Amino acid sequence: MARRRKAKLARVQRPSWWAKQSEGVQHGLCAAALLALALIFYGPALFSGKELVGGDTRQWRAAAQSMLEYREETGEEPLWATNVFAGMPGYVISPPPLVPQLDYLPRWIRPFAWPVSHFVFLLFGTYLLVWFLWRDKLAALLGSFAFGLTTYLPIILVAGHNTKFVALCFAPWLLLAFAYALRRPGLLSGAIFAIALSIQLRAGHVQITYYLTWMAAIWWLAEGVGAWRAKKAAEFSRTTATLLAGAAAALLMVAELYLPAWEYKAYSIRGMASGGGAGGLDWTYAMNWSQGSAELLTLLIADAFGGSALYWGPKPFTGGPHYVGGVVLLLAALAVWKVRTPVVRALGAGVAVMVLFSLGSNLALLNRPMFEHFPLFDAFRVPETWLIAAALGLALLAAMGLVYIVRQSGQADARSATWRSVRKMAGALVLFVALLLAAGPAMFGFVGDGEQAQVRQLVASQSQRSPEDPQVVRAADELIRDRLVEPRKEVFTADAVRTLFVLLIASLVLALFCRGKLPAWAMQAGLVLLVAVDLGGVGRRYFGEEHLVRAGTLERPISAYDVDQYILAESGHSGGSGHFRVLSLEQRDQTQNGRPSFFHESLGGYSGAKLRLYQDFLENMLTDPATGMPSQNALDMLNTRYVVAPGPIPGLVELHRGEQSGLLVLENPRALPRAYLVGEVETIPDAEETWSRLRSSAFEPGRTAILHAPLDTEIAPIDSSSTASAELLRHGPREMAWEVETDGPRLLVISEVYYPAGWKASIDGVEAPIMRANHLLRAVVVPAGAREVVLRFDPASRAASSAVSAATTVAVYLVLLGLAGVGWFRRRRGRAGPGAT
Repeated sequence: MARRRKAKLARVQRPSWWAKQSEGVQHGLCAAALLALALIFYGPALFSGKELVGGDTRQWRAAAQSMLEYREETGEEPLWATNVFAGMPGYVISPPPLVPQLDYLPRWIRPFAWPVSHFVFLLFGTYLLVWFLWRDKLAALLGSFAFGLTTYLPIILVAGHNTKFVALCFAPWLLLAFAYALRRPGLLSGAIFAIALSIQLRAGHVQITYYLTWMAAIWWLAEGVGAWRAKKAAEFSRTTATLLAGAAAALLMVAELYLPAWEYKAYSIRGMASGGGAGGLDWTYAMNWSQGSAELLTLLIADAFGGSALYWGPKPFTGGPHYVGGVVLLLAALAVWKVRTPVVRALGAGVAVMVLFSLGSNLALLNRPMFEHFPLFDAFRVPETWLIAAALGLALLAAMGLVYIVRQSGQADARSATWRSVRKMAGALVLFVALLLAAGPAMFGFVGDGEQAQVRQLVASQSQRSPEDPQVVRAADELIRDRLVEPRKEVFTADAVRTLFVLLIASLVLALFCRGKLPAWAMQAGLVLLVAVDLGGVGRRYFGEEHLVRAGTLERPISAYDVDQYILAESGHSGGSGHFRVLSLEQRDQTQNGRPSFFHESLGGYSGAKLRLYQDFLENMLTDPATGMPSQNALDMLNTRYVVAPGPIPGLVELHRGEQSGLLVLENPRALPRAYLVGEVETIPDAEETWSRLRSSAFEPGRTAILHAPLDTEIAPIDSSSTASAELLRHGPREMAWEVETDGPRLLVISEVYYPAGWKASIDGVEAPIMRANHLLRAVVVPAGAREVVLRFDPASRAASSAVSAATTVAVYLVLLGLAGVGWFRRRRGRAGPGAT
């Protein structure tokens, strides 16, 4: 017996195959695994002859089309987009080239390797973060797989949320730089943190950066409490100073991107309330896509709420679940339970906070005060997005849980205690899933809010009966049961069994390790493989070759309808840009349809941050509330000559009916020019009264302009004997000009959206003030005579911020290179010995 124990101990103490490999080989094998994962999972986008073009990518391309054409034709930056929402700052749609930084490496690779070009940075960033924190390569591999394969990433790629994906790919690097600064404060770590934060911000999705800032702030707080208890407050103050200096430098490095955007925010729906005044997003609008509390179950059971096709949760719809899997949750829960370090406490608290915030309006007790009082909380929408930050935290915690299991296995007693902990945690999860399998169909109704009423209404309309008719109710209930409830039960049961199976396999692997039947590296590799199969299998439901389109579609993202071709032909006879706009009613919400903007100067478009004045126009002036039809005055003053609609509209003339689309091209014979003179003004300070007056049939926008403040000069009325004309000379995203002739001082109303942060007017070279007319348009008082009125767009913030970014970026990189050079020189001198010269 003693001989067997000695032999077993010798086997345990004998170096494993993994331990025999050198440090470089181990890292190399892990790097190969990360590259293989990226190529295998996103291989369809590289090797199928197809490409990934999400819906939002198409919407973006439509909005940016006029700017892209201008860049190609002139070589200049357009700055203003003329084709979307009657005009808006172009740098919030397609930013100009930035000062080169390290993030240009994946940008250079992107044209022929998207999305692998950025995904490998996510994987390697997570790997290095876990390695830096806990020095375990295979645990780092597991953390990388766990975060890289969470289902949210392929879902947002297919949806076209590319900037969000890029920001998430750089997220681990930001936390790595943050952790490095916490442990080794100083000038070097401050420069590294500045570069990492600036690259994260340059991804262009500040919402993700905001969530990471919350995670880092909780981590910083946990470290601060630990430092205070250890009486190391002075050292922690140095750490805090390093982080603050790095953050300040990063903000200066991205000034070229964010200073104009911050300037724009004050005039957008994210910074201005309806009717004017400071404000953020509307609560209802911002809280759309709040995660349901029961829907958090999808973290463990992917299709517990129907996935995407059979979704029955509280959100309007969903692209898929935020699935992280049973293995990740098991290991993460074990880390939170057993590991008592500031990092684990911070990550655990961070995950909890992210989950609570993701509930949005479903936890208004917390989120409403945060929305109303906490800085920037009201600037973002879709609360479920918080869960991707939680997924990153869970991936890191899962890696720590794996490290804990391995490091507690050195002694027999510790290994036995570890197995008891693992067994309790795994048993609890297995029991939970088993109970859901047994009681889930009885617990869940598998019917979403309002679905029953909708189906009854549908059946009633088809049978021409009342929705309350017993036969209608019975038929609707049968339809719901057969078409909705039963399929949803099936996918729930299938994924619950799947999760249970994965948990049982993970428990078996851990049991074999804890009983000495499996070496540590094999156990870790087995769990890594299990996570890859589990998360990768669910992720493949949302990303595969069937989600791709023919190569070259990004360059030709939108096909012209027959009605578009008709209008384009007409535009050739009208002088082109600046002569008329188009309103397309091809779908119910014309304010979220970017397609027409690809071809025309449109009243619609697609943007999550429209100008507040234009949003007011869409909500209060474009549609006549009495008829539900477009307001004639709104069409007139916005220079709308053509309306595309499924049917006729009173006051508009039918010109063309598309044979393929079935849509009509309607002409508005009363459309005013892009700029026109008026001889009467009304002063109405109140926004509600302005909207009401503009909709009134008694108001004539071609005769009268409404101002919110009185003029300080008199203007001359216009009658049949007056001279009052404005001829368009030039129209583009940087400059617009008109030749104006008037026999008296008059107000030139320019049918362009009022935006004071950059537009300047001049009359014969002399600067003139731009006023706001008709709530959202521009107006300039023109003296009598023949005049040239020029409007130029060149925000001062752009030139200043570009200079600041360039100077700061050069300084930070020089500091980094200089300190790295000094360190290299010292190490080289140390190796050469004290007598070296």
